[in-house]
Amino acid sequence: MMMMLMCLLAALCGFLTLRLWRRRPRGPPGPPAIPYFGQAFRLLSIAERDILPLFKEWFDTYGSVVQVEMLGNVYVLLSEPESLEPVLSSSVHISKGYWEYLFFRPWLNDGLLLSTGDKWRLRRKLLTPSFHFKILESFLGGISKNSETYVESILESGGKPLDIQEPIRMATLKIICETAMGVTLSTDNEEQNAFITAIKDASEGIVLRYLTFWLYSDFIYRRSEFGKKFYNSIDTLQSFSKKVIRRRKQLYQSEKSDVGEGNKSRRKAFLDLLLEVEDSNPGLFTEADIQEEVDTFMFEGHDTVSAAIIFSHFLLANHPNVQEKAFKEQDGIFGNDDRPASMQDLQRMTYLEMVIKETLRLYPSVPFHSRKLYQDLRIDDNTVVPAGQSVGILTFYIHRSTRHWDDPELFIPERFDPEISRHPFSYIPFSAGPRNCIGQKLAMMEIKTLLSTVLRNCILEPVTKSVDPVASVIIRNLDPIILKVVPRPRAA
Repeated sequence: MMMMLMCLLAALCGFLTLRLWRRRPRGPPGPPAIPYFGQAFRLLSIAERDILPLFKEWFDTYGSVVQVEMLGNVYVLLSEPESLEPVLSSSVHISKGYWEYLFFRPWLNDGLLLSTGDKWRLRRKLLTPSFHFKILESFLGGISKNSETYVESILESGGKPLDIQEPIRMATLKIICETAMGVTLSTDNEEQNAFITAIKDASEGIVLRYLTFWLYSDFIYRRSEFGKKFYNSIDTLQSFSKKVIRRRKQLYQSEKSDVGEGNKSRRKAFLDLLLEVEDSNPGLFTEADIQEEVDTFMFEGHDTVSAAIIFSHFLLANHPNVQEKAFKEQDGIFGNDDRPASMQDLQRMTYLEMVIKETLRLYPSVPFHSRKLYQDLRIDDNTVVPAGQSVGILTFYIHRSTRHWDDPELFIPERFDPEISRHPFSYIPFSAGPRNCIGQKLAMMEIKTLLSTVLRNCILEPVTKSVDPVASVIIRNLDPIILKVVPRPRAA
């Protein structure tokens, strides 16, 4: 009897679920969906390398606006600038997708990347002055010094095949610590290598969890080998950032007693501002608040910049004509002068900037992000996305739209000639609108300075001839990127 009642109850639940699902609001076209589960079985059964091709399959089949359902959630995926402009330009739709960022929270908590509402607005307003032009200019010496150290390290390969990724990650870690955090790392690379490995492990752990539905449960995940590895990596990352905060805090406290004019007028970098706010607002801004913002910036300021520089090296090596043109620009600015680049020099590097922009078009560091809607959103004359649904922004395919880019799969830096106009939302490597990347000017300055130093001293030759980008937390190549680095001959 009990078994019969349970069967009847299960049948009733199934009937009601199917009825509610059939009566749900119809949205844009999309792949056929199983009630409640939607595309879950397909998404959770594919490899990481197949995520971007699957999105392309959907856009090719259903158009530039695609509705996908998964575990009771509805996502409207966008791949054209006209449809995403109402989202990114809005001061209302600023909340990041819940599920899409949920597994980041043990690492980044409620820092600037994940926070929303009044907390996000307050933090954004607080941190914006730390990216003032004069502060960025004060960072240039540290960026140049670490760029020169990086070039020395890759030239030590003696022209033999070299996996370029680890040296780049080490250089960008040192740069972000010395500039935004105000802390010079020791020459002992063991701790820094542990940080870089932990970022890789944490990122892989997040993606693996998204693609493995039984790991959605915290109870199961924490007890699994995958979860243990993930949380060990988080411990490593947060221990590193705590040490950075502690070292800078000691320096900050010692500088407080210096009331000389030089200290009064000294502009505050990112971590200095956080420490100052904590000092002047005890209880309102805590050590935990500082920790989550430093963890966020260490992730965003290191991993995203590393990806851009890695793919820039690959593209320059595989396009020697572009590399030579970029070098000639450097030669015209510096000649045989070994001086570090000034801000004025960087502003003259117009072709190198085109190279960087084209790299970020083809391989945006963040290939996908999303927003959760709490109000209805009209994205065109025929489509309204209801509150409660999420919008997915496919930067990787927006940058490859044939409607806005000729030969979008080709590497053509000249397409970013300042005289060429385009839709303002057709190129969004740093997102756009109120929630764009707060550190994008620092990122561009860092990438340009490092690549300038490379071009002036090295010739990059390809070993890896093609890449297989995957949509991990940050875009990355599936395999190592191998190059040869040889010294650039000096002009007589």
